[in-house]
Amino acid sequence: MFADTLDDTAELCLIRSAGELFHLVRDGVLLTDVTPRILSVNSAFSRITGYAECDVKGLNPNFLKSGRHAPDFYRRLWQKLIEDGHWHGEIWNRRKNGEEYLALLTIRAIRNAQGEALGYLGVFGDQSQAKREQELEAAKHAAEDAARAKAQFLANMSHEIRTPLTAIIGFAETMIDSRQTLAERAQAVDIIIHNGRHLQSLLNDILDFSKIQAKRIEVEHLETSLPDLLAGVVEVARAQAEEKKLEFGVHFMPPLPLTIHTDPTRARQILMNLLNNAIKFTDTGAVRLIVSFSPEQEQLHVAVQDTGCGIEESQLMSLFEPFAQEDRSISRRFGGTGLGLSISKELAENLGGGIRVTSFAGIGSVFVAMLATGRVAAADLSWDIRVFNQSSQVSPVRTVRPPTLSGRILVVDDNRANQELISLYLRRCGLAAEIAGNGQEAVDMAQQSVFDLVLMDMRMPVMGGLDATEILRLTGFSQPIVALSANIDRPDIEAALAAGCDAYLPKPIHLDTFYQMLARYLPNGETNRMTPGLIDCRVGEDPELERLRAEFLAELPGRMAKLRTAFAAGDQETLRSQAHQIKGVGANFGMPELTRLAGAMEFQLLRGDLCEVACLLDDMERSWQSSL
Repeated sequence: MFADTLDDTAELCLIRSAGELFHLVRDGVLLTDVTPRILSVNSAFSRITGYAECDVKGLNPNFLKSGRHAPDFYRRLWQKLIEDGHWHGEIWNRRKNGEEYLALLTIRAIRNAQGEALGYLGVFGDQSQAKREQELEAAKHAAEDAARAKAQFLANMSHEIRTPLTAIIGFAETMIDSRQTLAERAQAVDIIIHNGRHLQSLLNDILDFSKIQAKRIEVEHLETSLPDLLAGVVEVARAQAEEKKLEFGVHFMPPLPLTIHTDPTRARQILMNLLNNAIKFTDTGAVRLIVSFSPEQEQLHVAVQDTGCGIEESQLMSLFEPFAQEDRSISRRFGGTGLGLSISKELAENLGGGIRVTSFAGIGSVFVAMLATGRVAAADLSWDIRVFNQSSQVSPVRTVRPPTLSGRILVVDDNRANQELISLYLRRCGLAAEIAGNGQEAVDMAQQSVFDLVLMDMRMPVMGGLDATEILRLTGFSQPIVALSANIDRPDIEAALAAGCDAYLPKPIHLDTFYQMLARYLPNGETNRMTPGLIDCRVGEDPELERLRAEFLAELPGRMAKLRTAFAAGDQETLRSQAHQIKGVGANFGMPELTRLAGAMEFQLLRGDLCEVACLLDDMERSWQSSL
């Protein structure tokens, strides 16, 4: 009897000690039945979660869930607990005040002698502080690495920018010397231009990279002539290779699409970047461009192969990282920002492809740019590589075949030269054209007659193209309306499409794109015997174009006089209108420099820089005189 009393007393002491230990443990502890419902929690549980025992007794512990974990996470937890009798891992829970915390949780099943689960014991520690410290440490190391990379980049850029600037300033100063010969002045000008273009390239890389970092890079998907795209790239690359006395080869692997849907500006930038790198890092041997097409993937594959210095395998992974070059000696020897490949890879991915590389140190490299083409019809695939070989030769003449179409077109433009030029292009397709001088006339004519297509200028007196398009759509005009404008900024394009235009084409008119647009919206017509098979876009060999050019030149003195008068009177609206009209048509009459200057004047007027406008007026006068 006495012994039994001693045993009962010892058991009570053990239970009391266990209870005290339960509350002394630094980790949170909770005891549940098999349901599970909470039977008891310790003081550390209350300290960590903010819940007192009276708040949680009888509740399912799932009220602690943070919402970070998917249902499958808890399903796997319970499956392991039932099968193995225990679970251990990290889990995000929520305190009473709504703050989330990371718990390192261990759960064990409490079983009887028959192995049946009677309840569960959970023990957890708050890992939030440790996790935050780990994240802060990782962020600190990442920031230090980024700071080192950027410091190295800025040091490199300081050298890269100062070098061409020094040449530009130095050779500009030499031209002040009256004793300098004409040949020396010409050489100085060449060096200034060369270094200015190099500086512009550096700044373009930096601006593109900043857009990519800010997720503001934008690409378009336009119908693009592949032979024309490759011709421009090949022409520049061949000149660079010849300057270094390198062999330059171009190989086309038919069949190849004649047109693809891509962003021609960005595609050209990618290919030029790869070719520039290949030529820069190759001192002897050859650089080759190999073009093929994958119909299954709907991708154009452009490989650039060189016999340059090559790249160590260990460096390939970091090759496309920003600011990266193979090593610092490469940067010192060849220069550059280290951004080109990073930008090209990002652009290629945005165009539905990517870039891959194979390289061997001391042997050379092969970079392959993959660009999505969009769906290519079998009829648009060419097995005749002469089409591409001819396009890859330097040639000032481009021939375009006008399609034979039928329909009645309304040309809306206030510029007489544009009216006649567009009408000429339409007649060569067998189309009938009528003219409206402003948006109000266009609305009146479209409501009184039937037209199959409207070509709408955006900037006109009386009523502009946006208002005219909106009115036409509101009054039930359902035929295609295509905007033609010298403004090519994205907001202008979006505004035209929002007003109801079906497409937007820039001025000066690019005949390939113009004819493709007409063929998209108009049916085929009977063969027009008067339409020549090929139209040569070079002004001077086409009598009708030459006549229109002569008329445009005859108007230029009057236009220049209007510009001078408007400038003297501070009439910025007339200045903008005249500059806009010249910009929209000049290049089509063989005067691209006049178009460029008119566009620059329009931009400076928007900025309000009248001093620069005065200089541009003088430049336009000289450009016009030189074209006579």
